[in-house]
Amino acid sequence: MERFGWRVAIEQLRFLRHELCLLTHDKPIRWLVLFFEPSAGVLISYRLDRCFYLLCGPVWTALRILAFPLFLFLRLLSCRHEICFKAQIGQGLQVWHSTLGLAVHGDAIVGKNCILYGGNSIGVRRGIRRGELVLGDDVVLGINSCILGPARIGDRVVIGAGAIVVSDIPQNTVVVGVPVRPVNSKRSDHP
Repeated sequence: MERFGWRVAIEQLRFLRHELCLLTHDKPIRWLVLFFEPSAGVLISYRLDRCFYLLCGPVWTALRILAFPLFLFLRLLSCRHEICFKAQIGQGLQVWHSTLGLAVHGDAIVGKNCILYGGNSIGVRRGIRRGELVLGDDVVLGINSCILGPARIGDRVVIGAGAIVVSDIPQNTVVVGVPVRPVNSKRSDHP
């Protein structure tokens, strides 16, 4: 069950600050040019949208029309992306090469420290319910790789460039190809 309220909304702003620090490598001079970085616009847009959703609840779907100018401005600063505000994404989201675009389905649950290299889609092949499209912690999606749920992706999984995932993947695995096949399993003592 999704939690709503000001505490979880503020948590999204803390996540945003952490993610912007990752993007700037926490160097003060890089903060000056942060708004010229399309990835920053993607992160700001998603986290603010999610923050307002958690603050206002399901009524945010209707209220979003009032925030249209803000999100239009953020869209101009960033690039093509569609990360639904209902998608639950943990702290540490990193988006590289965001000009390739990306999409995340509203029923997706994504763990901490997910890295999207661009051109990624975390979507569905058919109708799903919340909890049927889950990515664990420390998942990396290579350029133009897609996950089409329902699927459960374990912790510390690396999905190679151009790969298409249509089934579950156990933790500590590297997969490539269409359809995906494991190349090797990472050692469990590696983070």
